[in-house]
Order: sequence, then structure tokens, then C-alpha cells
Amino acid sequence: MVIQQTFQFVAWKLCLAQDAPPAADAETSFLVQLVNNPLLPMVGIIAIFYLVFVIPERRRKTEEAKRMASIKKNDRVITAGGLHGTVVNAPSDSDVVTVRLDDNGTLRVKVSRWALTVVADKTSTEKPAGKDS
Repeated sequence: MVIQQTFQFVAWKLCLAQDAPPAADAETSFLVQLVNNPLLPMVGIIAIFYLVFVIPERRRKTEEAKRMASIKKNDRVITAGGLHGTVVNAPSDSDVVTVRLDDNGTLRVKVSRWALTVVADKTSTEKPAGKDS
């Protein structure tokens, strides 16, 4: 008896499962389809990553390349090792810059351009003549 009722129940469910799905009253709009698309969040994450990380890094590298190319004689520089000095010789076709580390000019060091971290003009680091601190 229980087995017969179970078979009837299963048969009834199979008949219901074979019925046609209800037809959509109205087709979904393009915007709804776009929002339901699983690729949309991935594209959004990639776009945010590009805007937050790639563009600023590219801009920073461009500015750094301009700064390194504009190194000239008498610029005050700080190397990656922490040495403060003044540029004595900076040929534009070379990757090596000669830096004077002391005021007498006797101690000169050759440094690679990539090792220069801070470049400041000599005129911008001097104090104004009229103001004493």
C-alpha cells in the first residue's frame, strides 16, 4: 500500500515536471539582462583595479623619467643610500652622474641615475637673503 502510494506520488510529480514552463509575460529588458550577467562584476573589478593602480603608476613612472632626464649640474640630490650631494657632471647620454659630497669639492662619487631619489635645484633649497631664522 505504501509503495503504491509512493509510485503514484512520483508519477504525479513527473507529470507536473513535464508540463511546459510558464511563458514570460514580457521579455526582460536589456538593462536587467546586463545586471544579471555574471561577467559584469568581473569587468567592474578589473576597471577599478586599472583606475586605482595602473594609471597612477604609469603617471608616476613618467614623472620620474622626466625628473631623471632633467638632472643638470649644480642640482642638489639625495641617493638611495642616503648620501647628500651636488651634481658636478651629468652627461645626457650616460646613466652615470658625478656627485660632489663635500663643500671643498675633493670628494666626488659616480652614481647611477636610478639611484638618485630626490632631485632639487640649488636655488630652491637656499634661504631667501632677507629672512634670517
